[in-house]
Amino acid sequence: MAVHELAGTKVRKEDYIDLQAIAAAYANTHPDVSDPHQQVRFGTSGHRGQAGNGSFTADHVAAIAQAVCNFRKQFGAEGPLFVGEDTHYLSKLAYETVLGVLAANGVTAYVDSENDFVPTPSVSRAILRYNDCRSEKLADGLIITPSHNPPEHGGIKYNPITGGPAESDITKAIEAEANRLLAGHNAEVKSMSYEDAKNSQWVVPYDYKGLYVAELESIIDMDAIRGANLRIMVNALGGSGMNYWHKISEQYHIPIDFVNDTYDPQFTFMNYDHDGKVRMDCSSAYVMSAVTQSKDKYDLILANDPDYDRFGIVSGAQGMISANAYLTVASHYLMTHRNFAGRGIAKTVVTTDMLARSAAMLGIPCYEVPVGFKYFGSLYTEGKIAFSGEESAGGSFVAKDGSVWTTDKDGMIMCLLAAEIKAVTGKSPIDYYNDLCEKLGRPYTMRSDAPATLEEKDQISSLTESDVTEKTLCGSEIKAVLSKSPYGDFAIGGVKIATDDGWVAARPSGTEDLYKLYAESFVSQEQAAALLKEGKALISKALAK
Repeated sequence: MAVHELAGTKVRKEDYIDLQAIAAAYANTHPDVSDPHQQVRFGTSGHRGQAGNGSFTADHVAAIAQAVCNFRKQFGAEGPLFVGEDTHYLSKLAYETVLGVLAANGVTAYVDSENDFVPTPSVSRAILRYNDCRSEKLADGLIITPSHNPPEHGGIKYNPITGGPAESDITKAIEAEANRLLAGHNAEVKSMSYEDAKNSQWVVPYDYKGLYVAELESIIDMDAIRGANLRIMVNALGGSGMNYWHKISEQYHIPIDFVNDTYDPQFTFMNYDHDGKVRMDCSSAYVMSAVTQSKDKYDLILANDPDYDRFGIVSGAQGMISANAYLTVASHYLMTHRNFAGRGIAKTVVTTDMLARSAAMLGIPCYEVPVGFKYFGSLYTEGKIAFSGEESAGGSFVAKDGSVWTTDKDGMIMCLLAAEIKAVTGKSPIDYYNDLCEKLGRPYTMRSDAPATLEEKDQISSLTESDVTEKTLCGSEIKAVLSKSPYGDFAIGGVKIATDDGWVAARPSGTEDLYKLYAESFVSQEQAAALLKEGKALISKALAK
């Protein structure tokens, strides 16, 4: 992957986003629904876009919120709706739009009692907490976030009564209804002003932070972390959970040093990512390079993206551990240090096969699903898994007693688990991973991103086994070409080509205008590069048909 000359350097003033211009575009731009780029399009778990190009405006957000109001009863929700938001500037604007629509429709919205931001995992936790032992008037949620996307982006996703990202039948229904409303210039959308909404009976304060932090002892060994006297830094990345980390430190008496823990919607403290973009990806070594300069002073440096569903972990002086490596460590530790008998783990098709190898060594099942945390929800609720992870630094797991914690990604518990692992085993995450590699083999992973139009992304999503006619990949026999997941037989939205010692996969991004090519080799870094190159040629050939 080519590295931009600005990668790892602090963002320049000329690249700060213009908040006034974004606010004006959000309020005054009316999308042309005949243009696919300006329609509501739910990706991996929500609709995302920019006000400046007409893909994320007040009209979009109002139509999506109205579509949810129209259909939530059909989806099983007739109780309150939990509302979360991250620290993107468009999230603040969309939050006000959402409350205006919900209140006008007579839907009770639970908002943060301290007027703070609310992370994705806290919303998932709140939905599950509220619905526990209820059979009627169930709750659902809206989370206003474009995840780790650049500062000028906006996003909104719907979490139904299951607590996790909505499955495809639900998102397709919301998408179609929202576009129908937009085509009618939102004439059927009910709304009131934000000021009227927040002062109405329909907007109710809820202690998201206090309840979430109080329950952490049920899933993490906080006593072990406190007793180990670890040196911990948290790079809050100006995200929605920054005050959660402060409360964790105070409530559990765990000393933590903080950086980037104030609200800055321009994200002026950021470093450029690998491609020269400002992207709040806590799992990127380039984004984290400012804090890794201090790695020798700490046992762990922990970070999360703006909505706190992703993790980034610096393993002390050894440096940053990759998301795939840490998922391997976390899953193995949990399955050997908790009583989760009878349960397996789950991964997406583009997450490292180390998880499958580790599961096989432990004699437990490993469920492989398409990209998207929505595919893990039923595995949790049916008691089949104790852990799930995806290569884009997302993971979650069950509480100590086996009860479901979240059905969405939770970056905070993944970070806290790293501290528990260090406290309990004495090993850094990287040392733990190296020990596993001695038993399971060492993987070499690479990823390449390339620009892609909506049409090209749709074409890649439609690839099937019949589109790949070659018999070998990098000199090895192709053992499988997958367009459906091994578990559930779901379409993976792309294609994965596997041999005995490696694999390559292509899929469109659900969040940006690009497609992703992944490769993993259990032979060498050079073979991983060859897999990527040869796999790209196979995909290009298939697309040219």
